[in-house]
Amino acid sequence: MRGATVLHAAGIAGSLAAVIAGSALMLHAIDAIPGLLTGDGKGIVRYESIEGVERAFGERLALPAFFPDTLRWPPDAVRFRSAPPVAVGLSFAGRDGQADRLAIFQARGARASIPMQLMPAGRVLHRVAVPVEEGEATLYRVQMPDGSMRNDFVWHRDDVALALRYAGPADELLSIALSVRWRRR
Repeated sequence: MRGATVLHAAGIAGSLAAVIAGSALMLHAIDAIPGLLTGDGKGIVRYESIEGVERAFGERLALPAFFPDTLRWPPDAVRFRSAPPVAVGLSFAGRDGQADRLAIFQARGARASIPMQLMPAGRVLHRVAVPVEEGEATLYRVQMPDGSMRNDFVWHRDDVALALRYAGPADELLSIALSVRWRRR
C-alpha cells in the first residue's frame, strides 16, 4: 500500500510540474503577442507622442530644427526600450506615403549604443568622419537586408548616442543632423 501512495504522490508532482511548465510557456507566448503584432521585439513599448516617450526616457530628446517638407510630422511610430541601454526610436513617413523615410534613435548610458531591436543592422558600404562641435560623428552609407540604401548619421556625445537613418540624399541628412538641438531636462 505504501508503494501505491508513493507512486500516486510522484504522479501528482509530475502533473503539477507539467501544469507549471505549460503555464510558464503560455505566459511567455502571450508576452510575445504584442511584439508580433507590431513587429517590435520583446521589451519595446510604443507611445502615442514624443512627450510621452520623453517622460519614460527621463529627458528631452535631441531633435532636428530642420525638417524637410518631404517628411510627415508627427512621427508615425514612437518606440521605447527600457532595458539597458535605455533607448528611443522615432520613425517618420514621407509625404508620399513611403514608410520609414527618416528614423531618429537616441540611447543613453555609459558607452550607449543604439540597440538592434530599434535600429536593424545593415551592411556598411562607406563611412566618413564628420566634424561636430561636441563629441564624435560618422556618416555611413548602408545597404539594408532588403537591398535598399540608407544614409546613417551616428553621433556620440557624453553618455548619449544619437543616430539618424535616412532614405534620402546624404547632404540632406547632414542638414537634418547638424540642426539637432541637444536638450536636457
